[in-house]
Amino acid sequence: MKRQILLCNVPVEYELEYKSVKNVNMRVTSDGTLHISASRRHTVREIEALLKRNEQQVIKMLANYERRREAAPEVERFSDPRDEKAACLDVIMPLCEKYYPEFARYCGQFPQIKLRRMKSCWGNCRPQTNILTFNSFLAYVPFECAEYVVVHEFSHFVYANHSQMFYNTVAHFIPDWRKRRAELRRYEIYLK
Repeated sequence: MKRQILLCNVPVEYELEYKSVKNVNMRVTSDGTLHISASRRHTVREIEALLKRNEQQVIKMLANYERRREAAPEVERFSDPRDEKAACLDVIMPLCEKYYPEFARYCGQFPQIKLRRMKSCWGNCRPQTNILTFNSFLAYVPFECAEYVVVHEFSHFVYANHSQMFYNTVAHFIPDWRKRRAELRRYEIYLK
């Protein structure tokens, strides 16, 4: 349900979705809409009171989104999601085949590779099931960024966390991983 509220003397449109969640959650979607998800036990009045209490933070979130949107590279998307997945696989699979031998003793057989559109991450490693899942939006990012994501996810077979040892493993293969991660973050605006 679409609603509007005045925050810091600025009219802000928001979209309210009731679902099975514990807390009231706020995020800015890829089209710049403030999206609120809450359980049915929260009334509109309570949600809007929460927005008013946090109006500075909400306005800041929207301004940050706008700044990131302006800095984001232009991306021409595939009209068919199957083409996006195929293009992503063309980039990801050779990288997985390149780095697998370096991680084979940690993951055993070649992991199952899955692709799907994800809203908050570029990849996911499930060491227990030997599955690597990559965001199909990697089809649109520079090759160096996709390579960083592949090495990042393979490194989770060694360390299932984001400790210093984990990042040392990533740095062993991609010494400029910080630069690549920073470039990749410019594309995050499209994930939400």
